[in-house]
Amino acid sequence: MEDSKHIYFKGLNGLRFFAAFAVIITHIEMIKEQMDCPNLYKNHKFIIELGGLGVVFFFVLSGFLITYLLLKEKEQTGTVNVKKFYVRRVLRIWPLYFLIVLIGFFVLPYFEFMHIHYSARFRSHLSVINLILFLIMLPNAAFAIFKPMPHIGQTWSVGVEEQFYLLWPWFVKKSKKILRTLTFVIAFLITLKIIILLLIKSQPENANLLILKDIVAMLKIESMAIGGIGAWMVFEKKYFQKILNNYVLVAAIGCVIVMIYFTPAMIQDAAFLGFSVLFLIIILNVSLNPYSFIKLENKMFVFLGNISYGLYMYHLIVVAAFIGVLKQIGFNVDNSFLSQLILYIGVTGLTILISWLSYRYFESWFLKLKNRFTVVKSGSF
Repeated sequence: MEDSKHIYFKGLNGLRFFAAFAVIITHIEMIKEQMDCPNLYKNHKFIIELGGLGVVFFFVLSGFLITYLLLKEKEQTGTVNVKKFYVRRVLRIWPLYFLIVLIGFFVLPYFEFMHIHYSARFRSHLSVINLILFLIMLPNAAFAIFKPMPHIGQTWSVGVEEQFYLLWPWFVKKSKKILRTLTFVIAFLITLKIIILLLIKSQPENANLLILKDIVAMLKIESMAIGGIGAWMVFEKKYFQKILNNYVLVAAIGCVIVMIYFTPAMIQDAAFLGFSVLFLIIILNVSLNPYSFIKLENKMFVFLGNISYGLYMYHLIVVAAFIGVLKQIGFNVDNSFLSQLILYIGVTGLTILISWLSYRYFESWFLKLKNRFTVVKSGSF
């Protein structure tokens, strides 16, 4: 897994790709519905849930990797260089994020063939306040206050991760008992969400409370903290060995499927906590269990994992553009096998191509700068 200078968790690039692809599947069907095409979105619970689960998986994986790297840095240097941490995150996340935001606000509104029906007037979203929220890394707040910005709604989760990154290096640096800190963060956020739900129950018409509920609901920092607990277990070499087992891995995957279909409606909003634990089990088995039946360490998955941030950021634009072009040329976008084959292969292939070009000729320039601020090297993040 690691030596004194280099940390690498096998298989996580593959998992990162599959999480991104899960989001793409859901959004293909969702945008078909929004662009008035026959679709599978509303009639298939698995497709509806798949995208959200992909995002939760990203959160768990991010919490696991970031926490482990910070713990290793603290072990090796005696502290956490918060400034360098921020610079690394800025150089990795911000260039592509702001590119997508600028395209979404200033370019895409003029492409009528990508129009989606819930936005009768596409430019109605282009308020100054909405833009400012995106520019200050609060897209999740913008998402809650305004209608989602067409084709760049995926940025809400990037904002959540950035808000996590803002505080987390300080927590690791200052905390003497990181497990206790992680547990406190989870308990605090759960308590906060329960309080807000109780307030809404007593004031159901309060618009400000409803906005606050949406913002806090998107703050799935508990998932990142659960990933952090996994990192602590690996770092301390405690407990995690007991779950490195193919039977446990199969059980975790099975539980994910069962929860998708059978989670009671009354606890649906809290289900992501259970999914987060199951995803952590999957992550630990794929990366640390030498006998895992899931083998994702090869050149193809390393490549796809490296461009997974681009896959996530570009795919909504690609989906809407691809469907829009098909409709423009008179192709019948429906649920037939031929239509689905052309749509899924076309969208996936084009998204991979654009993401690779972006990684090779845009993001890589910033990644080279990022390496100058690396304290503990990681080959998987």
